[in-house]
Order: sequence, then C-alpha cells, then structure tokens
Amino acid sequence: MPDHAAHPSTSVKHSLPWISGILTGIISGVVLGLFLKVIQAYTGEQVYTLLLNIDFVPGLPSTLPEFIEFSLHLLVSIVIGIFYLWWVRESGRPMLKGVLLGAVSSLLYIPLSQLSSRVPELDDVRAILYWVAGHLLFGLVLGMCGKYINTKKATPVS
Repeated sequence: MPDHAAHPSTSVKHSLPWISGILTGIISGVVLGLFLKVIQAYTGEQVYTLLLNIDFVPGLPSTLPEFIEFSLHLLVSIVIGIFYLWWVRESGRPMLKGVLLGAVSSLLYIPLSQLSSRVPELDDVRAILYWVAGHLLFGLVLGMCGKYINTKKATPVS
C-alpha cells in the first residue's frame, strides 16, 4: 500500500495557495483602496469612487454602503492574490509578476471609466496617472508578499 503521508498526491502538492493568497489579496487590496481614497480626498479626482464603482453589475443597486463596495473590491483582490501566488509558486519571480499584475489591472480604467457618470472620464490624465500609480503600488505589495512568503517557505525550520 502506498504511504500517502510520505508521498502526497500531486493534486494536493499543486493545489491553490488559499490562505496565503487570501491574505496577500486583502493586504494588497487594502493598500490600493487606502491610497486611492487619500488621493480622492486631497485632489477631488474620483479614483476611489471608480475603484468601488458597481453601476454596471446587473442585479445590484447602483450604490451600496461603502464597506460593502470595498468588500467587493477585496473579493477581486483576493482572487488576484490566489492566482498570483499560484503563478509565482509555479515559476518564480514574485516582484516582476506582482508589478505586471498591477500594471495589467490598471487597464481596467478604460472600461470602468465608461460605465458610470460618477467616475473620471477616459481622457482625465490626472485620474489615469493616480489610477496607474495605485495599481503599480498594488503590484509592488503583491510582489513583497510573494517574496516574503517564498522566503518563509524556503527557510528551513530548526
């Protein structure tokens, strides 16, 4: 009979990094949200409103309490965090992949800015720069979490 403890199945070995991914997504999502909230408070650019915008989601009211909208944002960040850590575990390079995911996610400005009259326009250069800076920050935080998690797993326990 095979010893499952000594030889874990490949499906368990290659499972998604649930706990680490959830924490990474929450940390990165909170940093992004706070950054954009501060930017909006100081500049008036509606970038935090854009981040939480749910006008386009069928079946939901156009606005919900902020904590619910922020929770929806964190759910998206959690999915990204889980995917990100799986990707890094499979092929390394946590900082590069974190920044890449941040940069790619900043492209959401294009469709999101078209879906509501409450958010910045597609040609609002300042809003675009704040949005991209926030998402690059999001990517850097992903990368730092990925580096930390990979370092902790690589360190032998005494």
